[in-house]
Amino acid sequence: MQSGKEPKKATEYFDIEDPEFQSSVDQGVMSDELSMSRIVFWSVATSVLIIGLIAIAYNLYKFYKFEKEFQQAVNVEYRELNNHRAENISRLSELQVVDEEQGIYQIPVDSAKTLLLNRYN
Repeated sequence: MQSGKEPKKATEYFDIEDPEFQSSVDQGVMSDELSMSRIVFWSVATSVLIIGLIAIAYNLYKFYKFEKEFQQAVNVEYRELNNHRAENISRLSELQVVDEEQGIYQIPVDSAKTLLLNRYN
């Protein structure tokens, strides 16, 4: 009993007398026996690997961004601190007239220490 369907005949691209060679040419040198389980496995494994690499890259980006911002914040604070120190050192090492009528003068700290030691000795 036939179902009315004829079996598929392989497409012959060239008319070759050797049937094995003809089959190789028609099937692209090797038969197409695909293993779907292998295709799915390698597709899933590759996807997991790519997602893992993206996650690692994103976390590295966040880490280095935080480090850069932290370093910038520290540099700003130290710059301000150094400016204040330089300003205060210049105030402590300058000779200025505070009130000439009352005879109040600002002298460097080292000079003031020397005068105090000389006065007590």
